Amino acid sequence: MDHLQPLVEAALKKGGVETVAAGSVRLGPPVTRPEKILVAGGNYQSHVDEAMGRKDAPSPSEPIIIFKPSNTVIGPNDALVRPLQSQQLDYETEIGVVIGRGGRNIRREDAYEHIAGYMICNDVTARDLAFKDVALHPMYAQMTRAKGIPTGAPSGPWIATKDEIPDPHDLRLRCWVNGELRQDGRSDEMIVDIPGLIEDFSKVIELSPGDFIMTGTTTGCGAFQDPPTFLFEGDIVRMEITGLGVMETPIIDEKAAL
Repeated sequence: MDHLQPLVEAALKKGGVETVAAGSVRLGPPVTRPEKILVAGGNYQSHVDEAMGRKDAPSPSEPIIIFKPSNTVIGPNDALVRPLQSQQLDYETEIGVVIGRGGRNIRREDAYEHIAGYMICNDVTARDLAFKDVALHPMYAQMTRAKGIPTGAPSGPWIATKDEIPDPHDLRLRCWVNGELRQDGRSDEMIVDIPGLIEDFSKVIELSPGDFIMTGTTTGCGAFQDPPTFLFEGDIVRMEITGLGVMETPIIDEKAAL
């Protein structure tokens, strides 16, 4: 971005730049082919509390790392397809941190040098696929099965560069389903902050340019409504994060093969 920004600014000053209405085109995912999508599980205290059903619930001793397949990415207004296997499709509003410079064993004090920018992500989770057999033993949790469904990583509408977001830990995250506000929290709730996630993840995984990290969600997911409320065809999920824009995703049901 340090190389591109002067060129972009020079083009804007020159004038004569052709523009198109956003509503007249499809916006694809800002990162079309990430090598890796890394999810930080249980990284907002309010979400941990609601999942455990208690205030000030214990947090993990180190960040939980979950992978989403890279081919799950879709654009900010593309349809999210509920798979036939799930009756408990859920939303999670998250800040996506896009890696600009990769590396291993990145120190937290150097972490921002490795960030290209930020975007909105929906860490879609099929709750019933995750916890089908967990009553038998905790080791039977299926987080990759639950988070790896096709179209399960809506992202966008753009990448906001680091200079546009001076403090990513001072952002408001909100989510509406069919116009009803479900999530309303702030990024300072993170248990492990963004430099800490990059430092920790890079100890065990080599980060590459174009990877992105979903940094956790706040309280208010569908599984923890009273009663639980999940996503089905016809629903519209709208997510907004300070400085990162708005993402509005329609839900459609997967059709059975003929």
